Amino acid sequence: MAKQLLARLTRPMTLRLSRPAVLGLSAVALAFLATAIAAAIAPAPATCQGVCQCWYCPRYHWIDGTPYCDSSCDHGCAGACAYNDRYPYLGSCSQEAGQGGCGPVCSCRDSDCGGGPNPTTEPPRVTVTPEPTPPPDCPAPGEVREWINLIPPKLTFAGYKPDHPVVVEQDPDKQGFRMRITGTGGRYEHKTQRLEKVCDDQPEPINGTPQPCREWHWECPIRCAECYNDPFDAIQVRMRLADSTLEWIQGELASRYTGAQPREGLPRTWQLIGVHGQMTVDQLWIYAPGQPDVLSNGPLDPGIHGGKLVGWTTGTPKSAPQLVERAFSVPVFLMDTTIAK
Repeated sequence: MAKQLLARLTRPMTLRLSRPAVLGLSAVALAFLATAIAAAIAPAPATCQGVCQCWYCPRYHWIDGTPYCDSSCDHGCAGACAYNDRYPYLGSCSQEAGQGGCGPVCSCRDSDCGGGPNPTTEPPRVTVTPEPTPPPDCPAPGEVREWINLIPPKLTFAGYKPDHPVVVEQDPDKQGFRMRITGTGGRYEHKTQRLEKVCDDQPEPINGTPQPCREWHWECPIRCAECYNDPFDAIQVRMRLADSTLEWIQGELASRYTGAQPREGLPRTWQLIGVHGQMTVDQLWIYAPGQPDVLSNGPLDPGIHGGKLVGWTTGTPKSAPQLVERAFSVPVFLMDTTIAK
């Protein structure tokens, strides 16, 4: 029984198939063979060397030797992407849309994703220019120094002419004497100082767009945050005879010239003309008959004519008017003697 069963199992079997079935199996075999050949010739994802110029198509097929993408080019890499020879789909190729990528389609060049060795040329060296150092006397970054200066006005008695004035009754020209008076108004200053960048190499704008400075340095200039001139409001000449001159006229001179007494009617005050609102003054003030006003007799008395130049300013929005004084003296002589009293 066993021998009969073994003989039936080892007997050759004849498989009878209809013609349609045979044609169907042949088509399946050919399709399987075509798929294997396409898989063998399709290039595997390459290794990006640097930044790729194209994207990788995840699903494509070949028609007459040309790759066609059946999906959008939405994968790739924007830098180096590794390819795993053993497990191709585990490569690290990925990207953000619009950044380029790896693959054989989407206008990719061989040099973009060639899978060759990494470049051996040395990348360009970037020279970093050190940031300039602020000057040692400047404020620290972010610090602001500020202070206020109140500059006083100045008056100067700059001399007199002639060198030896004489009383007008002994002077045929009756010139008296001339005093030179100069002055400078005051000033209010609120100043600040901070660290500032100053550009040394500014490129021209490109299409109206300002370009960043190529080279610069630090400075800390002193700037006026709020500054005002304080000009003169008025200047006066206040004149009198010196005490020693009065004593000399009423004593020694009276003993030589009976009835000698002071005749000029000093002390008196005169106003300089044209100084209101002026920051600088430079005037010749004349003391002679009819000057500086029609009531003036000029120097009738010998001796020291002295007193004060007194000026004051208009003030500023931040400061009150300022006062300034300067003493002066002019000796006037008799023709027969020198008065130095």
